[in-house]
Amino acid sequence: MHSLQKILIDWRRAPLFDTSPDWRRLWPWLALGILLYLAALALRSWANLGQPGLYMEDAGHYFNSYYGSRRQLSFILQHPNGYYNILNNLVAWLAAKGDVRLQPLIYHLFSLGMGVGVAVCLACTGLVRSRAVLLVTPLALGLSGMNHIFYHVSLTFQMYNVVVLLLCLLFFPPPRTWTGTVCLALLAALLIWSGPYSVVAVPAALLCLLLFPWDKKAVLCSWIVVCTLWYTTALEGGLIRFRNILSPYVQEAVLSTLFGRILLFDALSAPLIVQVLLPLALVAGLLLLLRRETSYLKLSLVLFAIIVLSLAPLFLSQKILLYQQVYPCHIYIAQFFWVFYLLLSLDLLLRRQQTNRAFKGLLAALAVAVFVFADNRRHPDKGFIQPMDRIPAYVRAVHAAEQLRLEEHNQYLVLRTQNIDPRAAPVSVRVGSRRRSATMADATVLPADGGREFITR
Repeated sequence: MHSLQKILIDWRRAPLFDTSPDWRRLWPWLALGILLYLAALALRSWANLGQPGLYMEDAGHYFNSYYGSRRQLSFILQHPNGYYNILNNLVAWLAAKGDVRLQPLIYHLFSLGMGVGVAVCLACTGLVRSRAVLLVTPLALGLSGMNHIFYHVSLTFQMYNVVVLLLCLLFFPPPRTWTGTVCLALLAALLIWSGPYSVVAVPAALLCLLLFPWDKKAVLCSWIVVCTLWYTTALEGGLIRFRNILSPYVQEAVLSTLFGRILLFDALSAPLIVQVLLPLALVAGLLLLLRRETSYLKLSLVLFAIIVLSLAPLFLSQKILLYQQVYPCHIYIAQFFWVFYLLLSLDLLLRRQQTNRAFKGLLAALAVAVFVFADNRRHPDKGFIQPMDRIPAYVRAVHAAEQLRLEEHNQYLVLRTQNIDPRAAPVSVRVGSRRRSATMADATVLPADGGREFITR
């Protein structure tokens, strides 16, 4: 018993980083990997990246709501769906202070910056140290781990990116100073209060507290747990339905989603038992091969907890009964960290090679690149969605209507254009007077080629 206790204590004391990464050797490969990812992203998705849109709830929840800079700062605490989403609302509130023609572009640049930041974040932790794997890590995470183009172009979908970024903070080395710890704690609090899936951070942070030595990182993990629990208590009641786990429909949906859609990337049409056994055999083989890598085993536990428990906010809520299907956003967190687990495993296997390491690394990098290409061919939504071509003309028309100073004549115009999904609210704003006695201006106040087609009653 004493020897077992000593083994467990020694196992827990094994740090996340046995040695510091040699960044002098790795930085060029990381930089090249980021450039490779950005080039592939632009080549794959330029139709969406080259033009801003107001996709899905970007219109109804943000652009329409904040237009005209009429909202007080306190409005960023709105939670129409039962949860707070502070960062997205703050961006929309700030964007509304500027020229209406720039607002979709501000949404777009913020979303693109967040998407790129999330894609490269884990590559900067120092956990991946094989140059070949580091080269393709941003590519794999950014183009396959991020399972829809919306994470790069939609403000609404940043509520998922903030959670991934929050979880990525757990895998960085502990800050060297208390100032750094405080800054990270403030960032973590903002991220937690900006996405409902942040509840996944609780088990992940608790595992980090349990498995890794106590240092400044323990303070950050404890803060994440406390802040996330606080956020959870602020959610509106009725969202959580633990009894869903007793439903045979939900049980089968969880298994098919976890093993078929996430772990197998929707690549295999086979009976459920086959879809379950294949990933389990893969994981068992990797854990057996790398069983002496203590840090890897502990990281694997944290990653598996994130992958599995990130499904709980959907399947243990009323949403699964409402949607009756699983959308890519519901499995994004799990798929992102599953891709990272595979990359981490490949990295360690390569670093253990004694001969022909460079050649084997080249083959591994090519294999990852081929997988990403095939995965994107199989899932075109990862790289493309119908662009909102009319948005630039629409915001120019809104700006032109603003120049008419309709409020001085107690008149107004309503300008509208459709969203890409008829179920989503259209882009629609009222320009001019908001008094009840106001009358609608004649459509001819705008030239025929200057946005008149957007005027509606």
